[in-house]
Amino acid sequence: MSESHVVSGLVAKRSELAGHIESCKAELIRLQGAVAHLNYTIKLFAPEYDLRTIQSKRTNTRNQYFLSSEAQRTTLEVMRESEREMSSRELVEAILERKGIEATATVIAQVQRSIIGILRRLEKRGVVVMSTDESDLIKGGTHPLGHRL
Repeated sequence: MSESHVVSGLVAKRSELAGHIESCKAELIRLQGAVAHLNYTIKLFAPEYDLRTIQSKRTNTRNQYFLSSEAQRTTLEVMRESEREMSSRELVEAILERKGIEATATVIAQVQRSIIGILRRLEKRGVVVMSTDESDLIKGGTHPLGHRL
């Protein structure tokens, strides 16, 4: 009995993912070895140093949809052109439409993470104001409804 196209496609995808897992495991082993060497070197120069106090740094991956600082420029342009406050989701949809990118759930999630980070940085600098629902503030929450310049 021959396999259907669906089953053969699923088998091929499973094979691809299993290969990716093996590749990631090999990379993990290599990185663990590098960390072990660094630990030994730190102890060589400072035997009293407590390695448990070293915090892990988060690695940032570049967003494939934007060039350097393009996301921030585009976000500010869309906000300037808007006549009302916009939620991060509305901003993302407007930005994707402007760039001609199909708005799938995965793309929206990736771009929205970037845009939310940009909005937080701009808010800290005083460029963007985040508005909240007054009833939510009474409950002690800080759920943002929209952003404005």
